[in-house]
Amino acid sequence: MEKENLYRKELIDKYRRTMGNMFRYLPWLEERSGEKMVRNYQGSDMPQRSITIPVYDSTLLSFVKDMNATGLMDRNYVYIFSRNKIRTEQDELRMIDKAELKDIENILGIMAKYVLGGMTKGVLWSRAVENGVFYHGLKRIKELLEMWDEPLA
Repeated sequence: MEKENLYRKELIDKYRRTMGNMFRYLPWLEERSGEKMVRNYQGSDMPQRSITIPVYDSTLLSFVKDMNATGLMDRNYVYIFSRNKIRTEQDELRMIDKAELKDIENILGIMAKYVLGGMTKGVLWSRAVENGVFYHGLKRIKELLEMWDEPLA
């Protein structure tokens, strides 16, 4: 029992250290949930048949950069999806909502799909805000850490 408590404490400390700064984005993500976070640049000097240039919200770009900097974005997130039979956005949200402390890696894997996938397909960042994956993922991680330890500010 002592080993289990020590492991849990180490796990909580690890996530608290790496994710603590990320929780400041929660109010912004909640407020923007359901909104499209990308718009196309419509410059007056652009020809009509030119390629559209996506413009992303600066807070969204900061969030993605900070998430990537945590070192918790696993490039093997596809295994989390196949192991847990996650196929749709509803499956992702269901998995996040029912997650326990031991499932934080699964939450981070779901978020990694959007953070890392957005590096080549930027619309994924916007979709994660729109469908609430970023908000629900961060919120659930915070809830789990607070449930097992003292509250976060």
